[in-house]
Amino acid sequence: MNYSTKAALEIKDPYFELDTAHFKDAIEDQGNQVIVHLIQSYPLHCPRCGQLMLKNGFNLDQFFKPNYHWLPRHIAFDDFKSGRFAPSGMSMILMNIENHRTLDIILSRRSHYLRNYFLRYDRSARLAVQTITVDLYTPYRHLIHELFPHAIIIADHFHVVAQAYRALNQIRIKAMNRAGKGTHQWRALKHFWKLILTPAGLLKYDNYWSRHNFGYAQLTDVEVVHRLLSFDDDLSQAYRYYQNLILAVSHRDQGELNQLLSQKWTTLPWPLQKVQRTLRSHKLEIINSFKYQNYTNGPVEGTNNKIKVIKRTAYGFRNFFNFRARILLALPNSYIAINWNHKRTAHAKFQTRAA
Repeated sequence: MNYSTKAALEIKDPYFELDTAHFKDAIEDQGNQVIVHLIQSYPLHCPRCGQLMLKNGFNLDQFFKPNYHWLPRHIAFDDFKSGRFAPSGMSMILMNIENHRTLDIILSRRSHYLRNYFLRYDRSARLAVQTITVDLYTPYRHLIHELFPHAIIIADHFHVVAQAYRALNQIRIKAMNRAGKGTHQWRALKHFWKLILTPAGLLKYDNYWSRHNFGYAQLTDVEVVHRLLSFDDDLSQAYRYYQNLILAVSHRDQGELNQLLSQKWTTLPWPLQKVQRTLRSHKLEIINSFKYQNYTNGPVEGTNNKIKVIKRTAYGFRNFFNFRARILLALPNSYIAINWNHKRTAHAKFQTRAA
């Protein structure tokens, strides 16, 4: 509303404006009278800190911008299921793997979006990154070499062993189907599936229990596994491969890993053939994980579990900004939460001095 209209209506309050949002004609001429639709809106300030407020709180953009001039020497990132607002429904978490502090939550895991995101950081910051711990997702490799040319890629131990874990479970299910539903072998392989997938070092070899699947014989866990493996040759071969991989990773033995990956992949059961090819292509990254044994995606996976709890208690989020803000504020060790608390404390001290 211009000055002439305000002068004609004798309006002196600067916060009166024509309400064009709710009325097509804010000024209506009805013959014997003129109706003017006005709206009065005062800027709302917090009574405690004096900061300008929005409809539903403070403008948090200034507090949730990461520092694009710095990156830690050792980082890790992993994807997690976020919501419909993210392309493909998967977002990324970026973490400082040395002190387990969350750096940021990234909207999408797609290569073009990750490239645009990391290009916001200074080149000097990206060149300072020494190691990056990730899973075995192939598209990340080209992106890391392009954006972090000095960084060494470390394959996470959990995802390495998980490759053989899933293949062994598939072979167990195939052995059950070959035996036929309801048979003795089918019931035994179904009932004792946990023993097959348990690392051999954790099996009980001196405690006997009555096993009703084997005629109530008194058997240890090790003896049960031996009987299960005798049912199927592919299952036995896959079990040995799985246990050897666990030993190589847990002992960080490059010799055991080389011996395992030197097997001709065509001699392995079909699900393990893909595992063999995958581990061969990431062999150098697995060896790097032996050298940098303290850097794993364990803290990232733990944070992913916290994010699942946040989503469940909130019954979902409408947009990514609210989702990201809630996560970064809920994680006490995130840089955003720490900076937010520092700024609030500094502002409260300033208000106390002013009073």
